[in-house]
Amino acid sequence: MKYFLVGITGQMGSGKSLFSSFFKKKGISVYSSDERGKFLMNQKEEIKKNIIKYFGKESYNKEKKINKIFLAKKIFNDSNALKLLCSIVHPWVLLDFNNWILSQKSFFSIKESALLFESGSYKKCDLIITISSPLEKKIERIIKKDKLSENKIISRIKNQISDVEKEKYSDIIVKNNKDIFFLQKKADKIYNKIIKYGKR
Repeated sequence: MKYFLVGITGQMGSGKSLFSSFFKKKGISVYSSDERGKFLMNQKEEIKKNIIKYFGKESYNKEKKINKIFLAKKIFNDSNALKLLCSIVHPWVLLDFNNWILSQKSFFSIKESALLFESGSYKKCDLIITISSPLEKKIERIIKKDKLSENKIISRIKNQISDVEKEKYSDIIVKNNKDIFFLQKKADKIYNKIIKYGKR
């Protein structure tokens, strides 16, 4: 049985990280492209050099850590700027992921990414799961987590591929429009199906 890679994606505020966490609790390794991307932006000098080159010195603070507020203003209202940032960071994330996956021992692992389709990472996945949620729910979650204004949230969401487009290319669509227990049951059901498939 070949290695099985599950891609989990969704717009910001959809609940994809929460959904992925249910698998992690079962011992399944989860690679968060978003978290690793942020880590690499703070660690890799090549990334830093290119971000400063194209976005300016203010992209990093005095501690040489990424200035998220400044960079967010640059990219979330400009789709071309977002694409440029992805072109700088994604090759390093891909390399990091390829090294990570070599250390995995279980039958399947998960790659969680908001930009699974935008980055082209979906092509390597054997199963793609999109977590979708009503806009008002996304806004509510993001305000609670990141304290952003509603206008900023809507602006950022508009720069991501829509749920409708993501769903067209997904194998499983999970509607996160109820409570956490409903979402966990969905995750459990999918987990059991994958494990069953792996035992065939």
